[in-house]
Formats: sequence, C-alpha cells, structure tokens
Amino acid sequence: MMKKLTCLVVVALVASLVSVAFATPRDGAVALIRAENEKQLIPLLTQSEPGLTVEGAYQVQKAYISMKLAGGEQIAGFKGGLTAAGVQKRFGMNAPVTGVLLESGKLTGSPVLDRSRYGALMLETEVAFIIGESIRDTLPDIASLRPKIRAVLPSIEVPDLGVTDMKQLKAQDLIACNVSARQFILGRELEPAAIDPNAVQVTLFQNGTPINTGNGADALGDQWNTALWLVNSMIAQGYTIEPGQVLMTGALGAMLPGKPGSYVADFGSLGRIEFEVK
Repeated sequence: MMKKLTCLVVVALVASLVSVAFATPRDGAVALIRAENEKQLIPLLTQSEPGLTVEGAYQVQKAYISMKLAGGEQIAGFKGGLTAAGVQKRFGMNAPVTGVLLESGKLTGSPVLDRSRYGALMLETEVAFIIGESIRDTLPDIASLRPKIRAVLPSIEVPDLGVTDMKQLKAQDLIACNVSARQFILGRELEPAAIDPNAVQVTLFQNGTPINTGNGADALGDQWNTALWLVNSMIAQGYTIEPGQVLMTGALGAMLPGKPGSYVADFGSLGRIEFEVK
C-alpha cells in the first residue's frame, strides 16, 4: 500500500510539470506571501484560478517554501493534513495532504499564543516524531523507518485558517498555502521504544474543562504507517529529511478554534503540554 501511495505521489508530481494553473507557480506564491506580509487574510487561489489542480497547488506550495528559504527561513520538518476520512470527504479528497514546517514556527516550553497574530488561530493535538538519521530516498516499510527515528513526543499544531472565505476553501487552496502551517509546540522527547504512539490517548483541557479527546489511531489508523507515508511523500517531492527535523502526523480528535484561556494537553504516558491563548 505504501509503495502504491509513493507511486501516486510521483505520478502527480510528474503530471504537475504540464498542468499548472498559474503563469508560473511563483505567481501564486507571491500572492500568498504578499498577503502574509501585509497581514491580510489568506487568499483563495482557486477563486482567481478555478482550474488550479492538486498538482499545480503543490507547485505553488513548493515555490512558496523556496521563497521562504531564500529569505532566511529553515525547514523544521513536515506535516500531514486531512488525515481523517471525514475531513478528506469534506474537501473532495481520497488521500491526505502534506505541508512544510518552518523553524520560525517552532515553540517549546509553555508558550503564550497571541490571537492578534493570526487570521484564525486553530489548535490540534498530535503525535510527532523526531528524525535521527538523514533520509534521502523513499523507504520500503516501517522496519526501515524505525531506526531513523530518534524520538516520539507530544505536540500541538497551531495552524492559521484565516482565509478570505472559509465556505469556498478547497483542497487546492489548502495545499497551496502550505496546509495553513504557522506555529507548533513540541513537548518532551521519549525514546521510540518507550512508547506505542498508536496507544496514546490525549485530552485537551481549556481552563480545566475537557474540550477534545483523541487517540493515536486517529491519524490514518496507524502512526508508523502515517509517518512512513509522510516521509515518502516529501522525498517524492524533492525534499531530503535531516536529523532533528520533526514529522507531525495529523490531528488526534478535532481541530478547534484557539479561544482565550489556559490549556493543558494531557497525552498520558507520552507527556503534557501547557500553553496559553490570549
């Protein structure tokens, strides 16, 4: 199954060479970065380019990341999105999507999140993996991935869904804007042998009241399979995966709006993350 997914990614990327909805992918990336710099809502590229394909959207995302890196950013890792079947259906997809995490978005400890810096601050509880060895080629199976993972840890993704028209948001828009990646909080690292990520149960509390629950299997049914899919997808897109980079495999439970308050994400034996939204 994983080989099939990898092949589909490669085919999609080849197809994107002849199917681009913009004059160049850079045009779409420039529009996204301009809105970001001017603190405007994220534009929906499909409204000006209704023919934008999934493959073309990934080209826009790649151009966006290239521009960020040229401006001094660094890649902190990679993320999966739409990893729940119900969310995929809402966007007319039959597979998850991928994005790139930037170093400027990484948070640790007990940070305070400022809603004024977001169009629409959202919260997701997730399991994350830290890479221990460089990965430059696709991997055939989980057994080949496990030795390359340094740690498993709790995490909170803090995406920004501040788009110009949420009702018109399409999968292509989400892909192009880097799957709304903005910030993410990493907890304490554990050795992979010390924890079964599929057995993780998480509860998110706001001001002491539970507001969300999830478990490790929420991300495509198996954390290790999802991590392998994410690795192979990013390698197929031309990235290399380096030691210290993080893999975030998708939401456990629901994605929720980040309302003001004090939060605790209790991942049981995997640990806790505390943070505040103001």
